[in-house]
Amino acid sequence: MIPLLENEDLACFYVTKHSPWKGKYKRVFSVGSFGVTTYNPSSLEVTNKWLYSELVDIQPASSANRTEFILTFKKDKKIDSMRFSTECRSSLLTSVLACKYMFSDKPKDILKCQSYKHHWSDTKLPVVLEVTASSLNQLDPATNVVLASYSYIDIKGFSEVKDYPGGFVIICEEFSRMHLFSCDNLIELKSKILESASNIGVTIRVIKEPVTIQEFNNQRLGNYSGDEHITSISEFSVHKISHRHQDAQRRILCLTESCILERDPQTYSVCTLRPLSDVFALIRNKDNPQLFSIEYVNGDSRNYTTSDRDSLLATLLDAVRGSGNHDVHVKMQSTSRGKRWGPLIQPLEQEVESLHLKFFQQRPGNRSLNEIIDRFNANVPYSGLIHSVTQEGIFAENKEKLINNAIQALSNEDSEATNCSNKELEAQFHALRRLFASKIGFTAFTVMQGLKENIGKKVISALRRNDDNVTHAAIDMICCLMHPMHYDYEIRQEQINKASILSNKVFLSKLLDMWITHINRGTAALVVSSLLDFLTFALCIPYSETTDGKDFDNLLRMVAERGRPIFKLFQHTSLAVVKGAGLVMRALIEEGESSIALKMQNLALSEGALPKHLLTSLFTQGSDSRLLAHRKLSRHLVGLWVNDHSISMALLKPSRPIILFKLNRKSTRICS
Repeated sequence: MIPLLENEDLACFYVTKHSPWKGKYKRVFSVGSFGVTTYNPSSLEVTNKWLYSELVDIQPASSANRTEFILTFKKDKKIDSMRFSTECRSSLLTSVLACKYMFSDKPKDILKCQSYKHHWSDTKLPVVLEVTASSLNQLDPATNVVLASYSYIDIKGFSEVKDYPGGFVIICEEFSRMHLFSCDNLIELKSKILESASNIGVTIRVIKEPVTIQEFNNQRLGNYSGDEHITSISEFSVHKISHRHQDAQRRILCLTESCILERDPQTYSVCTLRPLSDVFALIRNKDNPQLFSIEYVNGDSRNYTTSDRDSLLATLLDAVRGSGNHDVHVKMQSTSRGKRWGPLIQPLEQEVESLHLKFFQQRPGNRSLNEIIDRFNANVPYSGLIHSVTQEGIFAENKEKLINNAIQALSNEDSEATNCSNKELEAQFHALRRLFASKIGFTAFTVMQGLKENIGKKVISALRRNDDNVTHAAIDMICCLMHPMHYDYEIRQEQINKASILSNKVFLSKLLDMWITHINRGTAALVVSSLLDFLTFALCIPYSETTDGKDFDNLLRMVAERGRPIFKLFQHTSLAVVKGAGLVMRALIEEGESSIALKMQNLALSEGALPKHLLTSLFTQGSDSRLLAHRKLSRHLVGLWVNDHSISMALLKPSRPIILFKLNRKSTRICS
C-alpha cells in the first residue's frame, strides 16, 4: 500500500490489532503530520492509512479496560471502526487527539477562559486557557499563540486555592510541580478538564482540601522544593531560545545534586526545574558552536546558547549519569520520535528490540543501513539492550546470534568507502555502544574474527575527521569496551578487552596527542572529558585492577611525559573535567616512579594547582555527595603534592602546621 502523500511520522506506538477475522496481531500505529498509518512491524509496509479528515473519533474501548481503544473513521461514505490495544494507550490517544481539529467531526465547543497565570516572578500575567481534547493550553491573549501545553496524561491533580480569588493549581509531572491560575468560571473549567481527561482514559485526582497561597509558594516545585534540590553545584550563564519571547532570554542554568534548573540572573529566582532523571539526550548543534538542546523523557525540548557550550555539556553529562540516569548521551541531531515505537519515558517490549536487531540482517523494504541504525538507536536505550539474554525454551530466540549479526553489519561498514556523513558515523558509534554494552557484545569484541581490526579502523577514520561530535561518540564507545556496562560480567573478559586496546602504543599516542592539543587550545571539553574517562578506566582505582601491569606502566609513562598541560585542567570550568584530572594525577603520583612523582609535585606548584586544591579542600562545604567527593580528592592531592617536597612544605608552613598535611594524607589513604 502506498503511504500517505508527504506524510511524516511524528509518533509511533507498538500496538495489537483486534480483528474479528484474523484475531490479534501486532502493528505499528503511526501518528503523522497528515494522517494515521499502521505498518507491518516485520516489513514496515503500510497496512492501513487514513487522512485526519477521514477520522471521526478515537476513544478508549471501555473504562474497565486500560489498554484497548477504538478508531472510528469514514470508509466509502460509511462509518467503520477498528479496535487496538497498547500499554501506552493514553499517550497514543493524546498524540492523535492533538490533531482533532483536522477530524471530519471537528470539535465544536472548545472552552476558552480569560485567566491569569501566577508567574515565577510573583506577578499575575493575563492568559487564555483553552481546554482541548488532549491538553489544557495556555494562550497569549494578544496573538492566540500557545505558550504552554499541559497534557492530561501529565496532570496528576487539581486543587483550588482558598485565599486566592478564583485560584486553582494543576499538579503536573511525576514530581508534583504546581502551576497556579485564576479565572472567573472556575467550575465550568474544572468540569471540562476532568471530562476531557476521562475521554483519553486519564483520571485527574481532585484534592478536596484547598491549598493556600503560602503552601503553593513553599511547594511550587513539588518534590524538589527543598533547599537540597535547588542549591547549585555548577552554574552557567546561557541564553534561552523560546517561542514565548522574540529575543533570547538570559538565564543561569544551574545543576544541583538532583535537578537542572533555570534562574533569573537579576533576582536569582527559580524560573523552572526538571529532575536530572528526566533528561533523555543532549543535542550539540553541529552548525552553531554555541547552540545546544536538552531533550526530556516527556518529549519536551529546551534550546539554549552559551559561549562555554562544551564545558556545560560535559558537566551536565557527568551530573545526569552521576544521578543514576545512564541513558543520557550527546548527539548532533534531535531524536526522531517517528522512528521510536513508544513514548521516550517507557521502556519498549522485548519484541521491539528483537525486530530492530533483525533489521540489520534483513532490511525491510530496501531501506538504507543508515535508517536501520537510526531506528535501532531510537528504540534501544543508550545503556544497552534491555533484553539481551537468550531465554530458556525450545523456541526461544537466539539473542547472541542477533546481536553478533548486528555488530558484524556495523563493523563491516566502511565509513570512508561509503562517504558517510559525520551524523551517520556518529550514529554508527552510538549503535555499537548500545550493542557492546550487552554481555554478548562485550565478549564479541575479542572473540569475533576481524572485529577488533574493523573497529580500530573505524575509530582511526573517525579521529581523522576532526569532528568533536564524532570523536566523542567514538571514545565513549571505546570506554564501554574498557569497562563493562552490564551486570554479571566476567573479570577475565574485561582484562582481555583492555589488553587488546591498551597494547597498541601507536593508537594510544594518537589519542593522547589529540587530548593534549585540545587541552592546550582550551577546546572540545566533551572530548577531553571522555578521554579522562578512558584514562580513569585504565589507570585509576578500582578500574586499574584489571589492567595488565605492562600496559599500565606504559600508559602511565606516556601520560607523565605530557604532564604539564594536564595541570591546565584544574582551572577548567567543568567540574567533571577537574575531577577526572584529579583522579589521573593521583594515579600518576601514587603508582608512578619517584621521578614521575617529583615532576608532578614541581608542576603542581609552578602551575598553581596546589593553592587551588588547597582552597577546595579547606573551604568546600555542603552535604552534596559529589562536592564532598571532590573535596576528598583535593585533600588527597594536596597531601601527595606536599609529601616530602621541601619547597611546598616551606611555602605552606607559615599558614598551617605541616603535620596536619601529613595527617590528612594518612587519613585520606585509610578512608580510600
